[in-house]
Amino acid sequence: MTTSVRPTTPPDTHAEVPPLSRAAQIGAGLSLVLAGLLNGGAPYAGHLLMGDLDFSEQIRWGTEHPVLHQVEQSALLASLFFLPLGILGLAQVCRWRSPRLTATATVLALWGMWGFHTIIALGYTAGTVAPGALGVDDAVALNEAFLSHTGVTAVALVPHLVGSFLGMLLLAVAGWRSRVLHRVPLVLLVVFLLWDFLASAVGPLEPHLLLMASLVWLGVQMVRLPRTAWAGAPPTTENKDDEG
Repeated sequence: MTTSVRPTTPPDTHAEVPPLSRAAQIGAGLSLVLAGLLNGGAPYAGHLLMGDLDFSEQIRWGTEHPVLHQVEQSALLASLFFLPLGILGLAQVCRWRSPRLTATATVLALWGMWGFHTIIALGYTAGTVAPGALGVDDAVALNEAFLSHTGVTAVALVPHLVGSFLGMLLLAVAGWRSRVLHRVPLVLLVVFLLWDFLASAVGPLEPHLLLMASLVWLGVQMVRLPRTAWAGAPPTTENKDDEG
């Protein structure tokens, strides 16, 4: 009597690549580049043209320069399509070493983007649409009413100030711990957050210049990342995350 031994198939040591993984990687990287140009470059160009004006003063400036004002406001509005996609791309890269930190950062950042999008949309309404429909003085009054409205504070301003600041700060920390993303653009991102939320522009220097440089740099790097950095290398004792 003989016994047959079935041949064994060696285990696959490489993670299976999800469908459209490379396309998603390129899309996330390009989203970061576009978000940097639109959300960083447009406000910085606006600062060079207008100076350090508050938004009510920008509305009055916009009536004298309607094309420039509408281009800047439209760029900001468009950037909020690409910025969340770029954030999700960063989270994909960071989650392999810091899954819990990355999950917390992503939830906070997307909550902040929801509030930020609402702020930008209300600003577009008051600053771009309202002057032609209501007149400049009423448009300024509408903007000030938005700023003092409790509902706007609760569903837009607080999510943006808390969620965007903490979420992007924690995501930068996760990116630092990933040992994959370049650290200079992560430092630029943190400096932007501190400068934008806590200080004001200094002459021609304005914090959104740092945001543009950071996001464009990270976006270009993301497009060029190897598959193992994007999809996750097979887990080893060295790269398991026990820190969260």
